[in-house]
Amino acid sequence: MSNQVAGEGQVFICSACGKRSHDRYGEQPISSGWDESCMMHSVLVIESSVILDRFGLVAFAKPVASQAG
Repeated sequence: MSNQVAGEGQVFICSACGKRSHDRYGEQPISSGWDESCMMHSVLVIESSVILDRFGLVAFAKPVASQAG
């Protein structure tokens, strides 16, 4: 699987811990500590929908609609 970079207005979040990255592999992290587990639990979301908790981790985000179908 090759790395995927989020499009404009999008960001990857780890659904397990709430960290953020501009790409699935974490080569362009927003939050420190993005790791393999984050990559496995990553979800592409709309960046403007992200709500952070008091620790700076994602508490809520709206996923990008799937293109599959």
